[in-house]
Amino acid sequence: MCIDYRVVNGFIQLSNYPLPLIDDLLIGFESAMWFMNLDMAIGFWAIRMTERAKLISAFVCPFGHFQWVRMPFGLKNAPLVYQAVINNCLWGFVRLSPKEEAEVDQDVLGFLGLDPSKREDSGSQVSALTDTVTVFQRNIPAPASMGPVLGRSLYIDDIAHGAPTWDQLCDDLDALLFRLRYWNISVSLPKSEFGKLSIPYLSHEISAEGIRAVPKIAKGVQDLPFPKTLKGLQSFLGSLNYYHKFIEDFPVVAAVLYELSDDQVRSERDLARAKAAFEILKKKIVSTPLLRHPDPSKPFMIWRRPSPLHCTRPF
Repeated sequence: MCIDYRVVNGFIQLSNYPLPLIDDLLIGFESAMWFMNLDMAIGFWAIRMTERAKLISAFVCPFGHFQWVRMPFGLKNAPLVYQAVINNCLWGFVRLSPKEEAEVDQDVLGFLGLDPSKREDSGSQVSALTDTVTVFQRNIPAPASMGPVLGRSLYIDDIAHGAPTWDQLCDDLDALLFRLRYWNISVSLPKSEFGKLSIPYLSHEISAEGIRAVPKIAKGVQDLPFPKTLKGLQSFLGSLNYYHKFIEDFPVVAAVLYELSDDQVRSERDLARAKAAFEILKKKIVSTPLLRHPDPSKPFMIWRRPSPLHCTRPF
């Protein structure tokens, strides 16, 4: 089923909850030997819709008129709401309401150190998370026993984690699964990997040796002709920019392409330097190097490249 929510999204106020930066999610694996990668099953459907949101999400089909009781795909704020919920699941900011917590299995509550009969709901809230349109509208602070699980974040419904030993990885997995059960979030086993020496994550491959880029554009890129429009060229550069740190001198080589105008690309005027840069980037993207995990115990070196056209300074 595919529902066009473009008109509805035009009236929805965009949430200001931030998505994590990809580069921030690819660090912190320097001491890991064993890895796991979890993908959430039917991710957004784990989020219950408010009564107002149910009315807004209503749709008509040949079988009648329906409305969603769980958050569907397509709504503008769906990824941001899910990110907030899953972050809270991992970091333990707030807990479920008494009514929702009563539906949680007793073994889960016992593992998390929660006793519904002794909870204190005095109306206290975490003001920084107050939101009248999401699961955090009650914002009851979580106890200390529900602190951070993995000590790292994730990107929407993808979790990557590593541990130095097998036993530590198993313990971390147990803690994570109990926390996911508490928030009624399911894991897709066919899309998840456990106890691996390397895992795929956000179009990268993470291992104890380092991080390697796994760009989808690398397949068949050698046969890719020079784009006929500026939009096509920008699409190519955007695909490569995601892996810019794996491509040596990417800003220098790509600068020629960024300077082109649409008329110049369409008329194919003075494109010799641009086409040469295009071919160089195609070769670089299929032979990206392995980036080692940074070792904070060793000194860091900064390489400076002089340029007659640009100037910069460290901040």
